[in-house]
Amino acid sequence: MVYGTRQMLNRKIRENGVKRNIFDKVSEIKQHINMILPEIDGDKLINMMSHCRRYYEGKLHYGRRNVKENLDKKRDLTESERILYDLLLKLNLNPSTTYRWFLATRVPADIKEKLAKGHISQKKALEISANRKRVKESNVGLLMIEEIRTIIGGL
Repeated sequence: MVYGTRQMLNRKIRENGVKRNIFDKVSEIKQHINMILPEIDGDKLINMMSHCRRYYEGKLHYGRRNVKENLDKKRDLTESERILYDLLLKLNLNPSTTYRWFLATRVPADIKEKLAKGHISQKKALEISANRKRVKESNVGLLMIEEIRTIIGGL
């Protein structure tokens, strides 16, 4: 099966001019993080990476983004987030890009396998994963509505 060059390259990143698998790079970054912050698990790490990213972009504010008063109140990173942020900068990693890599490797196993083989891009993998989650949630909602109708019908 022949794939376009864009799709073939999206599972790899460049490091010092050499292509490298994104999963290997993320596991290496996790090892560095676990040496310094061993108490942090996967979901907490993603949340902290998001805060580091927003801080790096200068968009870490309190409250709603569209409210003028909140734009003046910038948040600061917590102590562990600051350690993570400094580690990323020390490793010459952009917090925004690293956050995207971590999100791309958090997809379900079958999508991860297609991504690792280069059959789909990072963007498409995230899109498929989000779509599955949305469909699952809508199915649960429909089941709840049906249950409510049967309960109301029985009254």
